[in-house]
Amino acid sequence: MMRSALKIVSWLGIAAWFVVILGFVSGEAEEVLCNRIEVILTDTLQNRFVTESDIREFFQSGGMELQGYPIREINTREMEGILEENPYIRNAEVSTDISGKMEVRIEQRVPLVRIMPKGSRGYYLDTDGKTMPLSDQFTPHIMLLSGNLGARDADEEELKEIYRFCSYVSDHPFWNDQIVQIYRNQKGEYELIPRVGAHQILFGSMEEWEKKLKNLELLYEQGFSAYGWNNYGIINLKYTNQIICTKR
Repeated sequence: MMRSALKIVSWLGIAAWFVVILGFVSGEAEEVLCNRIEVILTDTLQNRFVTESDIREFFQSGGMELQGYPIREINTREMEGILEENPYIRNAEVSTDISGKMEVRIEQRVPLVRIMPKGSRGYYLDTDGKTMPLSDQFTPHIMLLSGNLGARDADEEELKEIYRFCSYVSDHPFWNDQIVQIYRNQKGEYELIPRVGAHQILFGSMEEWEKKLKNLELLYEQGFSAYGWNNYGIINLKYTNQIICTKR
């Protein structure tokens, strides 16, 4: 009985000690000032739309007084929301710690295809299917879609189909290297421009595009391996059940 009582008293003492320590730490945290800001860009090897200096200048131009101010007064959720309004930032995470450090972790948006309507510099469609503006400080090497296309507020269904097609091409080990540009003519039909081979690929509409690409892949594997890549000038895929090849 005595041992049980001693154990209870011991645990109560430990619990009280923790309460005192936590209260002390909490009180200390209330007085901690922001003494440094660490900006981390998680994907600079792939994209360079924003830099560390861009983020710091953004804080300054926005009148955000951070260093030298209490950590407890920094609204990290609000800062994340403001940062994510930047058209090149996909996700922002802001955190602080008891040492006075504020960490800003930035994930940039990833462009999938550059869409360039006639008479316009165009815009990007990113890997989430959202549009984003061109940048003056970084130009990625990605697929180009040009010709008779809508502006950035183009038909939503049209952009969705373009997004699905370009996502498939980008993820495919062969098509990602082979298809470098897409052109949309006045009839609204697409033409693919290949990296290898001096031929024009008439793709037609985006209807049943997966089947068309499969037919083209079989032609490359079986037909061109036997007859060569440069014997044909036009490959017509408009009709999903057949391929029409015109010799040069």
